[in-house]
Amino acid sequence: MFGILLPFVLLISNYILNEFDLLNNPALIDKICSKPYVADGSLKQSISHYYYSAVGEIFTGTISAVSLFMFCYKGHHNRPGEFGLSDNALTNIIGLSALGVVLFPTSSAICISDNLRIFMSSKISGTIHLVMAAIFFISLSVMSIINFRRTEDVTKFGKELKHKVMLYCGVSMLVCILLIFLYDRILENKYEQIDNLKPVFWLESIALIFFGICWMIKGQVDFLYLYKKLKIK
Repeated sequence: MFGILLPFVLLISNYILNEFDLLNNPALIDKICSKPYVADGSLKQSISHYYYSAVGEIFTGTISAVSLFMFCYKGHHNRPGEFGLSDNALTNIIGLSALGVVLFPTSSAICISDNLRIFMSSKISGTIHLVMAAIFFISLSVMSIINFRRTEDVTKFGKELKHKVMLYCGVSMLVCILLIFLYDRILENKYEQIDNLKPVFWLESIALIFFGICWMIKGQVDFLYLYKKLKIK
């Protein structure tokens, strides 16, 4: 659930802080010891760019929690005849890449006017961040396409109806990653209309939603639980 909600929690929280000018509110901020805060748009270029915003701690805290959870998650060992990495090996890669995303903040082609940090990461750090983020998202898609579709009976891999949903979600995540790469390498800063839409943020959010769906299906979440309870009453 952390992964699904993170982009929207960041967006809404930053919007509230900016809309009500809370970082200039004397009831919350010592204005004598603080510089005036000038907010920029609440919708950032990417999820990672919220690191520099007023909700940066939510970003780092959530990604760190996801990293810790993935390190602790053991899953199942590969059964005879199964291909690919074991659950534990793949989640360790996800945890390590998530930690890398936090330790190496993203860089930016332009200065961020509402940056609350005292620094902006270099291009080297930004490149490491980009690589870690790519590994993170690709690993999530691999887990959806392969690991989540495994069954006790190896011959039934990918044959259940829910496995098709997981496959579509995993492939859709890869499409989102590809579109982000194409935007970053070809379209960014060339078409203002596209830049204003913040496509990287939305594509990252969509990818996380797809993984969240796979995770809930694998965890056998009853999506009709509330409907059933209300229908009974």
